[in-house]
Amino acid sequence: MGGEYKKCVTLINKWGLHAKTAFAFAKEAMKYESVITVEKDKKRADGKRMDDLLMLCAGCGDTLVITAVGEDGEKALSGLATVVSSGFGEE
Repeated sequence: MGGEYKKCVTLINKWGLHAKTAFAFAKEAMKYESVITVEKDKKRADGKRMDDLLMLCAGCGDTLVITAVGEDGEKALSGLATVVSSGFGEE
């Protein structure tokens, strides 16, 4: 069944989670079997749904808590943290 893994990440790209970055996050999340949720200020989103992620209204400097539950949870967190820490490839 796998375990539950959590990681805090800080958005470093200028505009935070907007359509393009939310899509990039969800696309990465869909690579994994684990159930992925993202939380900001007690609001929770399905990490595999772009529209859910946009509802978090997360901006530059905000901290997100990513939770992955499943066999590939650790791998999922690593991949997602890399996407966020790279600033989603934005300048």
